[in-house]
Amino acid sequence: MENEVDIDSSLWRNSMDRICEWRDVWKEDLERVEDPFFACSVVQRALLENTTLRGLCDFQKACDLPLGRPLLQDDIWRALKLVEDGRWFLIREQPISPIDVSRYPRLRWAESKLDLLLSESKYPEADGPGKWKTFSIDTDLLWSGVALAANFLTSRGDEGRLFSSEGKDYANTRRLVSQRWVPLGEKERSFARLSATHRYGDVRRITQNYVQADDAWAITGESWHWRPVVPDEEYEYRIGAY
Repeated sequence: MENEVDIDSSLWRNSMDRICEWRDVWKEDLERVEDPFFACSVVQRALLENTTLRGLCDFQKACDLPLGRPLLQDDIWRALKLVEDGRWFLIREQPISPIDVSRYPRLRWAESKLDLLLSESKYPEADGPGKWKTFSIDTDLLWSGVALAANFLTSRGDEGRLFSSEGKDYANTRRLVSQRWVPLGEKERSFARLSATHRYGDVRRITQNYVQADDAWAITGESWHWRPVVPDEEYEYRIGAY
C-alpha cells in the first residue's frame, strides 16, 4: 500500500500553487518555496496556457505585461527574470527542489503568520471600509489524507485508470482559506460608501471542500472545484447599501 495514494500529484499541486512577491512569503512557507529553476517552467506554462495559478494577475501587473494580445517571447523573458532574480517566488504544496534560504537574504526576515496573529495588528486600531484579502491557504492534511485514501479504494473499480488522473480522486479533500480585512486602495475609494465596516486587521477563515458541481463552461456541464468559491479579494457590502 505504500506510496499507492500519491498526494504529490500534478493536479493536487497545481490547485495549491501560488506566486507572490518576496515580501509576501510567510516564514511558514519557506520550506515550500520552489527553486527558481523549476518555478520558471511552471510560471511560463501559466502565462502561455492561461492555467490556474493564484497570484498570477498581480504578477502580470508587476511585470507590466500587455493585456488583450498573445505574449511575445520578450514578454515571457522579462517576466521570468523576476522569478530568476528572487523577487517573486512560487509556493508549492510539494516543491521539487526547495530553495536554500541562505541564498536569499530577504527571506531570512520573513514574517510569521502565528506571530502576526498573536501580536498587535499592523493596521490602525480603527474600523473602516475595506475588503477581505486572502493571505493564507492551508491544506487540512489529516482530513484530506483520509479522503484520498477512501477515494483510492473506490478507484480500484476503474480498471486501467491511473489514480490521481481525474478530479473525483480528490473528492471531499479540504483546505482552510484565511482572509484579512484591509483598507481599500486608491482606485477603490469610490466603493467606500457601499462598503461594510470592520476593524482593520480582522481575520476570517473559510473552509473549502473539493466537490463536483455545475459549471456552465464545462463540456459535461459539471466540473470539480473548491466550494464555496472564495476570490483572492472580496468586497463586502454594508446592510442597506442598495
